[in-house]
Amino acid sequence: MSPDVLKICLVLHEDNSAWIIAKVARRLVAHGAAHGMEVCISDRPSPQAHVNHWMSYAFANERHQTPTTMFVTHIDDPYKLGLVRSELREGVDVAICMSSESVAMLAAAGVARESLCFILPAHDGRVLPGRIVIGVMTRVYDDGRKRERDLVQLAERHSLDAFRFEIFGRGWERVVPKLCAAGAEVRYEPGSEDFEADYAAICAAIPGFDYYLYLGSDEGSLGTLDALAAGVPTITTPQGFHLDLPGGITHPITSYEEFAAVMLQLAAQRAQRIATAAQLTWAHFTARHAIVWRAVHEGRRAEIAQLLAQTQIGTDTVDLRTRTRFLIRALDPIRIRSALSHLPVLKPLRRWIKERQ
Repeated sequence: MSPDVLKICLVLHEDNSAWIIAKVARRLVAHGAAHGMEVCISDRPSPQAHVNHWMSYAFANERHQTPTTMFVTHIDDPYKLGLVRSELREGVDVAICMSSESVAMLAAAGVARESLCFILPAHDGRVLPGRIVIGVMTRVYDDGRKRERDLVQLAERHSLDAFRFEIFGRGWERVVPKLCAAGAEVRYEPGSEDFEADYAAICAAIPGFDYYLYLGSDEGSLGTLDALAAGVPTITTPQGFHLDLPGGITHPITSYEEFAAVMLQLAAQRAQRIATAAQLTWAHFTARHAIVWRAVHEGRRAEIAQLLAQTQIGTDTVDLRTRTRFLIRALDPIRIRSALSHLPVLKPLRRWIKERQ
């Protein structure tokens, strides 16, 4: 039976104590109690722990007195692969990878699937989503030649809270409130009598656009050229000189329906990116580790993939080009030296050298 509190020792080598792996360890400690665990960090395995988890597989090649797991990342040469394979053969119960690809690659190299799983990495959630910046650089005329009605129609029918519009040019006073009412942020610069100053402000803003928008069908917009000069993709009409600009039209639009479809697709793609990251919290990350560690402690290693709801992902074959690059790295002197430094017999020497640096 599982204990009320699972004692986990995170073994953090000094080489990893001041960067990303140390951060991961600290997050596991911070969230452990919420998942029925007492998690500590140490530079050595603890005989009192129910499971010792090595925060880097690179240092786990020693004898283990307790159930043991290890974090496996960046297996990109035969030496690292050999080390992981050896560790799993000689006492480490489970390798926790970061991706399904790593699991498939290790399985292709002959590692037993029941010794492998993956847990996607997490992030701190400190970065707030930015809006998609749509640049507009044109005046609006009474005859509607710039087709601003399409933008009004979009605002009346759909939420625009994924967007920020930066509009330069006179005549948008009746459109801007519609955009704001639909949830958009709007910067509106109608301009002044000083064209050169206005144009300088426009040029300064263009590199910050995610897309340049032009709805008119009156032969083309010179703003398109400025957008392309800044490397900004365009949502514009395939007409006039736009057609003579190789690669100049990213999203061609000839009707309101096509315009709306592009805008909604951009918003949906943004929403999907945000939703993907939103799932990858440290609480979720820790909960997944708790599943693995409890299963290892209870002797249910073969059930881990099922408990994590991980089906067969990837393939157990590696294409020839990838395999060739992988093998060529074995000739790199730096990789050879690194591999030798992790041999158990050389560990005391490695520590001795570090102590005298």
